[in-house]
Amino acid sequence: MKKIDFKVLLPNVVTLTGLSFGLSSIRFALESDFNLAIVCILFAGVCDVLDGMLARFLQNESDLGAQLDSLSDFLSFGVAPGLLIYMSIFNQDHGIGAFAALAFIIFSCLRLALYNVRLEKSKVSDAEPEHFFTGIPTPVGAILIMLPLTHSFMGYDWAYENLNFVAGYIILISGLLVSRIPTFSIKRKKSFVQSRIGFLVMFSIISLSMINFLWITINVLAVIYLLTIPFSILAWQKGSR
Repeated sequence: MKKIDFKVLLPNVVTLTGLSFGLSSIRFALESDFNLAIVCILFAGVCDVLDGMLARFLQNESDLGAQLDSLSDFLSFGVAPGLLIYMSIFNQDHGIGAFAALAFIIFSCLRLALYNVRLEKSKVSDAEPEHFFTGIPTPVGAILIMLPLTHSFMGYDWAYENLNFVAGYIILISGLLVSRIPTFSIKRKKSFVQSRIGFLVMFSIISLSMINFLWITINVLAVIYLLTIPFSILAWQKGSR
């Protein structure tokens, strides 16, 4: 009987844990517990970062892991946040809101499919530079469309009074998922090993901030990410010359 190699299983276990958080988010959204629904998506995001890092650190990247990761991402960062926004801000009865939520879910699926195609091509060519993503990653898109809901948790209910604007904003984010805009990638094989201490320090700071100021921290990180996009475009253009 072949011995089970837990190094092989560990990254996939983390991926499936993230999938479980995504499913739990859907459950909480259906029960109108929107705070917990967002928290579950955030935990799914942590699992999404950790599974890739573990796979690279253990030198155990596999086709199965890549497929599981994409399926988990679609549910946790496509279906779950789309349903959450529809159930919360749009309250299940806003036509353009339903269209916006549906668009985000569909474009999330399309983005992940395109990413997998680029990943396959990159095995034989340099289709997507190691330092960049094409378009914004699906987990980032999930965070961005949930920002109006986090504002309501901080006492700012503007989103409920401007449903058409929120719907347009979600459609814009959906478009960015499949855009050709280069954005910085944190999933570099060398960066995890070479700046391990830096990563741990950053992870600790963000974790402590989220524990004490969850909604504010999410918004600050989202703004910082959006501000990096012009710099990523400039860096990509400079590197492609």
